[in-house]
Amino acid sequence: MPVSKQALGMNARNYLYIRPNNKPRAKKLADSKLLTKKRLVKKKIPTPDLKEVFRSHRDVRDYDWSKLKGSFVLKPARGYGGGGILVVRNWNGEEGRRLGSKRITKEELEAEIFSVLDGAYSLNNLPDVALIEKRVIVSSAMRKLSKKGVPDIRVIVYNSVPIMAMLRLPTKYSNGCANLHQGAMGIGIDLRTGITTKAVLYGSDEELIPGTKSKVRGIKIPKWNKVLKYAVQAQKASGLGFAGIDIVFDEKLGPLVLEVNARPGLQIQVANGDSLRTRLERVEGMSIPSIDYGVDLGKRLFAENALSDVKGESNVLNIIERVTLIGPNK
Repeated sequence: MPVSKQALGMNARNYLYIRPNNKPRAKKLADSKLLTKKRLVKKKIPTPDLKEVFRSHRDVRDYDWSKLKGSFVLKPARGYGGGGILVVRNWNGEEGRRLGSKRITKEELEAEIFSVLDGAYSLNNLPDVALIEKRVIVSSAMRKLSKKGVPDIRVIVYNSVPIMAMLRLPTKYSNGCANLHQGAMGIGIDLRTGITTKAVLYGSDEELIPGTKSKVRGIKIPKWNKVLKYAVQAQKASGLGFAGIDIVFDEKLGPLVLEVNARPGLQIQVANGDSLRTRLERVEGMSIPSIDYGVDLGKRLFAENALSDVKGESNVLNIIERVTLIGPNK
């Protein structure tokens, strides 16, 4: 039974959950996007395809840029807070367009990669590795919510049980980034139904998505059971006992695990209006025999009271639905 109803603070998070549950080897894997991706691929957990890896300046100088076509994403392997991520579209081998339609040349792209290799965006400013991934084509349902950037779902998983989740929505303030500290909106999600409940922006409650008349409450996240299942699978594959799993929605491929975080932030509590510590204590020490058991347990324990009458497989409309309109003459 829970012994605390206080919000989980950073010191308590580090001492009670990260230190005893996230061993150094597992944290090292989670801190590297390259190692994480290799582990996800090995465990057959859906994740964006890896196109290229640059480990040295010579790798960059010798690379044939005509091999890349269309769109892709440049990332530092050990980056944090969204720093160093560059989305490139319409690449023709010599130039392309970055987010906001600004032109980027081959020379400018190489300079960006040099900065990544030199550790400009890495933890502790140490030398890093640069990755180029296949760009996620945001699903039509999520694209309706955010005109710029890639929305994602953050799920906190502990002991193979999903504990809390939120939709991180880029806004006009965050310049396409889904990081709450940079101005993205965090929208709490009911674990049982996958329906959004309340939202926070810059620490304040909000009822509408910025720049729109759309309410934050009542959005049905598609493929919710898959989202929770992939989150638990990723937590187990990483070796972390306490993890934040980021999942994006691709138009063709559906939910994809983007990142695994060994030190997930705590604003998810504000977005959900509930204590993460209380929820964590409810599943601590439990024996979880399977992934499906863990998912079902999380959905049962942490359902929103206000949504208790909504069926798990409900008839709540998604953002885009095919409908039939019947007029007075049938």
